[in-house]
Amino acid sequence: MAATQDHRDPLSRVALALALTSFTVALACGDSGPASTDGSTTQGDSTAGTTTAGGEDGEAVYANPVDGGNSFACATCHALSEPAEDGLRRPGHPLADATRRPHYKNGKLPDMLAAVNSCLQEWMLADPWTEDDARWQALRGWLDAMAPEGDAPPLSFEIVQPPADLSGGDADSGRAVFNSSCAVCHGVDGGGTNQAPPVAGFGLTGDYVGQRVRTSGIVDSPVYDGLTGGRMPFWAADRLTDAELIDIVAWLAIDDGTDTTTGTDPTGTDTDTATDTDPTTGSGCATTHPSIGYTASLQAFFHNVGGTAEIVDDCTIVISDFTFDGTGIDVRIYGGLGGAYESGFAMTDDLLKPGGYNGTTLVATVPDGFTLDDLDGISVWCVDVGVDFGSGVFSPP
Repeated sequence: MAATQDHRDPLSRVALALALTSFTVALACGDSGPASTDGSTTQGDSTAGTTTAGGEDGEAVYANPVDGGNSFACATCHALSEPAEDGLRRPGHPLADATRRPHYKNGKLPDMLAAVNSCLQEWMLADPWTEDDARWQALRGWLDAMAPEGDAPPLSFEIVQPPADLSGGDADSGRAVFNSSCAVCHGVDGGGTNQAPPVAGFGLTGDYVGQRVRTSGIVDSPVYDGLTGGRMPFWAADRLTDAELIDIVAWLAIDDGTDTTTGTDPTGTDTDTATDTDPTTGSGCATTHPSIGYTASLQAFFHNVGGTAEIVDDCTIVISDFTFDGTGIDVRIYGGLGGAYESGFAMTDDLLKPGGYNGTTLVATVPDGFTLDDLDGISVWCVDVGVDFGSGVFSPP
């Protein structure tokens, strides 16, 4: 039977591909696969999975988020081959020949397990694997079974700064580039997923977009140089050209005056006055802990976070003059020790809110099972991907 030609427009095909591949895992392993709303990712160009004696299936390990990690998976950043069947480009290189390469991450890592552990720890917020971990054995076996014969050449990439002049782009072209690349995490037309927030229609500045695209990633990375914070994977020079970036900047600079944020409004009001207060105010807790009266100034990393937090009783922290643009995925006030908020605990409901917060008074409550001994700071924490939007450490007044 002759093949039937697909007459759908390219954007419709991308939307269909994202839906069919379960759009969820986003921005993960660091060198290129699509995503799903339930955390799984599949690719039509894969072979059957390899199952180890430990019961792990290699294809499932590739396609799904890691237990204990964030919502990213290997397939978020890595296709198996290119062009990928769904037509999407990802920030990382394909993995089909990964087991045959002589070294990894621009030669900084000697073997594939070290490269996988770099992805797990830096992008996926998960613990590293050992050589005898069934997940590693299944993933390696599955990839090796589909690898071409012989040795593969090493891969290299270049982390570059955005152009000094980001003006002059074409917005229509930028939308098309976005929907064939960035949409793997941010969704078609930048509507957002549980891997990345909505970004279209807000009038984002070129400097912000350029920095996020080119240098996002943890600042103290032992593998990547020159990163400026965040969990979104950077796009190296060979994965996205400067001309494409400039077009994306032009499209994301459009402010259509609409809000695409979703989530629970913890204040129960849409106003931005300083009297906005969480309904949990007035806990009735005792005032016995020695840290009562301690304050913390929130340092902004992303999304215009600001404010001053004060411990007012044994289970209540009041944040005055709180600012936050109200966007993200699932964003909450988290408490934790030593800046390890990924091991901390939520103290508010989801803070996503159309219009954001501007000088609001927000109340965070230490949940049952925890005490003030379990925190020395708080963070405006993006839960699904594990990013600190802004945080502060408590100190005596």
